[in-house]
Amino acid sequence: MTSALVSADAFAAGAPVAFIATGLNFPDALSGGPAAVRLGGPLLLTMPGSVPDAIAEELSRLQPGRIVVLGSHPTVTDEVAEILREFTTGEVTRLAGPSRYDTSALTSAAAFPAPVPVVYLATGHNFPDALSGAPAAGVLGGPLLVTHPNRLSAEIAQELRRLRPERIVILGSHPTMSHRVHLELGQYLR
Repeated sequence: MTSALVSADAFAAGAPVAFIATGLNFPDALSGGPAAVRLGGPLLLTMPGSVPDAIAEELSRLQPGRIVVLGSHPTVTDEVAEILREFTTGEVTRLAGPSRYDTSALTSAAAFPAPVPVVYLATGHNFPDALSGAPAAGVLGGPLLVTHPNRLSAEIAQELRRLRPERIVILGSHPTMSHRVHLELGQYLR
């Protein structure tokens, strides 16, 4: 799998953390990319109910200090989380909320202390804009948050208040992200 090859190319054994998300659905992985960069580890993509051989081999090589599973059961099953314990001497934790927006906010909160220089914001309804912005968010030291395209979800608004960013980059134009969302964002800048 590509995520295992990228990890092997970029991260030495003993990385402090590895983030795990499903490769079959995009929102959790999008927010996980910048968080993984911030904490010094890769983002590896798994199947909901199994750990592909390539991912298991990479985790065996990597031996991360801990593993963070993104998304709820059944997005990544509890059985997969249990299997992941074999690959770390540290904790296996799960960041998951009742919605993709909750999970995005939880992922940000786990990786980014406030204040942050920048937040990248994308719709949680599709992936192209967020996929393009995730690397920039990681390099610039900020999270990527996903929200409703027509309004800020309560979870994301709360996380923006906590983060107190210097700037917010909106990924996508109208109608991908509504004018209403643009107007709401000024109150969260420091």
